[in-house]
Amino acid sequence: MDFDIKNLSENAEQVEINRIVKNKLANSRPNEEVEIFTNIVYGKDTSKYGKKVDTVMDKIKMLATAANDGNTQAKAELNAIRTITIQQPLEKRLAINSAMGTVTKVAANEELRYSVVQLQGDKSRVQASSGSFVFPTVKKRTGTMTLQNATGGLIIDPRELMSGDTSTMAYANEQVMTDIINQMVLSHINALRSAITAATTLKNYAEGITKTNVEDVRKKARRFGSSVTILGDYSAVNKLNDIANFSVVSAGTEFRFPEYVMEEIMKTGLVKNYKGSIVVEIPNSYNMIDLNTAGDFYAPQLPTTDLWFLPQGFVSPLQIGIQGGITSMTATDINLRAEVTRFDIFYGNKVLIEMIPAMGYIYDAALAE
Repeated sequence: MDFDIKNLSENAEQVEINRIVKNKLANSRPNEEVEIFTNIVYGKDTSKYGKKVDTVMDKIKMLATAANDGNTQAKAELNAIRTITIQQPLEKRLAINSAMGTVTKVAANEELRYSVVQLQGDKSRVQASSGSFVFPTVKKRTGTMTLQNATGGLIIDPRELMSGDTSTMAYANEQVMTDIINQMVLSHINALRSAITAATTLKNYAEGITKTNVEDVRKKARRFGSSVTILGDYSAVNKLNDIANFSVVSAGTEFRFPEYVMEEIMKTGLVKNYKGSIVVEIPNSYNMIDLNTAGDFYAPQLPTTDLWFLPQGFVSPLQIGIQGGITSMTATDINLRAEVTRFDIFYGNKVLIEMIPAMGYIYDAALAE
C-alpha cells in the first residue's frame, strides 16, 4: 500500500470526531434541539416548543441506541450534546469569580498576568519646593499568576437514554459543576486568607460575626468602592439574619420588615441584602470522602468560618485569570470500559498586597465544622 500523507491527515481527523462534532454544535448558530434537550434535563418548561419536544427525545433515544451498538458518529453526537448541557450552565456559575475579584480572560496560548498601580506619594514629597503637599507619582507593577486546574467529569452511559430517562442527568451535572466551582472558590479563599492573616501592615480584620464587627468591617470596606459584596458559607451568612434583627421580639421591642424582605427570607432562609450590600451565599457541598472535625458527619468542601466584605467598582485585591475558558474531552476509559467526559478550567489568582486594606474579613471560629 502506498503511503499517502493526505490520507493520513484525513484519518487523523476522524480520530478527533468527538471534537469535530462538538465544535460544530457549539460554534454554529444556537441549536434548538440542544436547547430543548437542555431544558428537559433541568426540568424547565418546554411547552413553547410543542411537538418538537417529542421529536427531540425520539432522536436522543435513536442516538443512544446507535451509540450503545457502537456507532461512532452517534456516540460522538450524543457525547457532544451531553457536554453542552453542562458547559452552558457552568459558564453562568463562573460569575461567582466576578463577585470575589477582578476577572481577566485570555486565550489558551496566553499566560495569566496581573497588574497593580502604586501611588508613590512619600517618594514624591521631596519634589515640592516647600514640601507642603504631595505630588503623587505612579508606578505600575506586573507579574504572572501560577496556573492551576479545576477539573471534573462523569461517565456517559447511552443505555440510560435509550428509554428517554433523563432523571439522573441533572443530578450528575450539578455535582460536576459544583465540584469544579468549589475547587476554584477554595483556591481563591485560601489565597485571600493567607494574604490577610500574614499581612503585617494595615488590614480590615475581626474575629467573631457580631453586629459591631460587621458594621465596622463593612464601613471600612465601603469607603474603597461604590458598594460592598458580602460573601460566605451558609453558616456565616445566616448570622446576618440575627444581626439584621430578624426576630419577632427583642428586649420588648417588636421589629418589622417590609413584605418583600420577609418573602425573601422565607424562600431562602437568608437575607439577600444587608444595608445596601449584596449578600451572596457561596455554594458549599459536602466532601463525601472526609468527615468533619467531630467525626459525626461529612466535611464541607469550603470553610464555614469566613465572612468576606469585598468592595466593587474598585481594583479588587484578588486578581483572577481564566485561560482558554472551559475545555472538555471525551474518550473511552479502558479501566472503566466506559465513555468518560472530562471538563477543565485553567485559571490563576493573585492577591495584591497593596490592596489588602480594601477587603474586609471576619473569622468566626465557633462556626468551624
